[in-house]
Amino acid sequence: MSLTLANTWGLWALLGIPAVIAIHFLQRRNRRVHATTLFLLQQMKRESRTGSRFERLRTSIPFWLQLLMVLLLTWLLVQPRWLRHDAVQRIAVVMDASASMQAFRTPALRAVDDVLGLLEGPLARAELTLLSSDVEAPSLYHGTLAAELRQALHQWEPLLGVHDFTPALRIARGLVGPKGVVVLVTDHPLPVPPLFGAQVISVGQETDNVGWAGVTVEEVDGQWVWHALVKNYSSTPQQRQWHALAGTAQSPAKSLKLAPGETQTLSGPFPPGEVQQFALHLGDDAFALDNVLPLVRPQPKVLSLCPFDGKTPLLAELFSRYAHLRIVGAPGASDLVAAVMTPTFALPEQRHGCFFQAPPEETAPYLKGSIVAEPHALVEGLNWQGLLVRESKPMPRQSQDRVLLWQGERPLIVLRIMPAGGRQLICQFDLEISNARKLPAFAVLLHRFLETLRTDKLAPEAANFDVRQHLNVAHRQDAEAGPLKLGDQEIPLAQARLLRAPSRPGHFTVRQGETLLLTAAAHFADTREADLTQAKPFNELDKVKALQVETLHEADPGWRLWLLALLLLLFGSWWFTNPKRETQEVLRA
Repeated sequence: MSLTLANTWGLWALLGIPAVIAIHFLQRRNRRVHATTLFLLQQMKRESRTGSRFERLRTSIPFWLQLLMVLLLTWLLVQPRWLRHDAVQRIAVVMDASASMQAFRTPALRAVDDVLGLLEGPLARAELTLLSSDVEAPSLYHGTLAAELRQALHQWEPLLGVHDFTPALRIARGLVGPKGVVVLVTDHPLPVPPLFGAQVISVGQETDNVGWAGVTVEEVDGQWVWHALVKNYSSTPQQRQWHALAGTAQSPAKSLKLAPGETQTLSGPFPPGEVQQFALHLGDDAFALDNVLPLVRPQPKVLSLCPFDGKTPLLAELFSRYAHLRIVGAPGASDLVAAVMTPTFALPEQRHGCFFQAPPEETAPYLKGSIVAEPHALVEGLNWQGLLVRESKPMPRQSQDRVLLWQGERPLIVLRIMPAGGRQLICQFDLEISNARKLPAFAVLLHRFLETLRTDKLAPEAANFDVRQHLNVAHRQDAEAGPLKLGDQEIPLAQARLLRAPSRPGHFTVRQGETLLLTAAAHFADTREADLTQAKPFNELDKVKALQVETLHEADPGWRLWLLALLLLLFGSWWFTNPKRETQEVLRA
């Protein structure tokens, strides 16, 4: 309809119609009139002798004037609006991309239908936009047809964690302009009103949920063991069935009882044999993302190290404490070398390595001065204040050296990147006389250095990740190298640094050409999104309707004339019901 009432509360003024009718049903009390002759009594109207009471309806000019006054007052109070012929309805709907919206997908679709139901008739043109609050996702729809927007809703995939809606709302406001309508469809009321004049429609409600909340794996005596957390996010006790599924083999279902808010740990070994992938399953509920926990048997990259130069037992004993590191005897077949630098020792240009100074003289004094660590990932957060080393002749520094640790003005630990690509950790102290092997900081430093080499090694590996977790996959980068493939998705090498695990739980692989680089599983463990106890309904659809009316409609141009007519009717009703005028008319008669 082209006519809209901006203030429907004004219709209550129509109650004045029965009030006026009821008043005119009443008879006025008997009035005494002094007359000189009795024949004048025949001209007088018959009056009630008993006072005011209900009788037949007596219409009169004041009666009709008062009814007309009620109608005019109602018309002014409801504030009628007419749709402009050149009106353009601009509406942008921003769908919350949080994973918790998976539990309220159907109510969210109904909310969008309610918003589209506010569109006016054929006199107005519509410009509709559908966005996700994930600013990295493309626009879902921009056009003029509500039916096409409803179809585009099938592309909406709420899989993010907790995030800020402001960037998406800024984009939406820019698309609809200052007079357009921006609607945010979410599952919980916001603590403060959103920016850019957005109206909120919350479709959530408190919902029970039990799901996997995280997993860790460890190797115990050569056997990989998983430890999975299952959490009851509900305010009531819950019971679920769970089982493991490896290929076509399924374990017997087991019952699990959880108190309100309770978290339990389930543990078990990985399946025996060559089975690399399996999954833990919970009973279904409203939130399905955390009901499955896919896992793969971890397969870290193994580093090979060759200690040499006459100090093999000491170096072998030091590095043998680190997991997934193999000691080999041939330097050419190893990933890195470890050596004690004698005066005739030359650092290899193309090899990774860890090198130490030869023992100084026993009479050499201990170094003095404050020990200061440079800001670098290898030494971040480590305490070196207990390190004791003797004075010795330091190695000449080169331009590619990065000093990690100082004592006074003398460098103690240097990271050198060789022009041919070798990454070398040079410790300018000895292992025999210094107390470095007793310091936790030194052990952590070597672990971090080995992990950087492990990460950069081109070799297959298997690991478990959270959904959307950043993946650092070593790959070829030469001119003949092909793109990466995450499942069926092709990733250009220029975007490899942006590689992430899939948004949905499941198993996946990363390949480069025919080379398998990564076998992995992604699991959902976002406890904030899995907690549906804070979901509540909230609706600002009335405000959206009011904004539509204000933007697309024009006010009654004749409201001043109606107000003047109302005042004239009020004066006319008073004139015809004036007691003095009636008395004068009777006396003249």
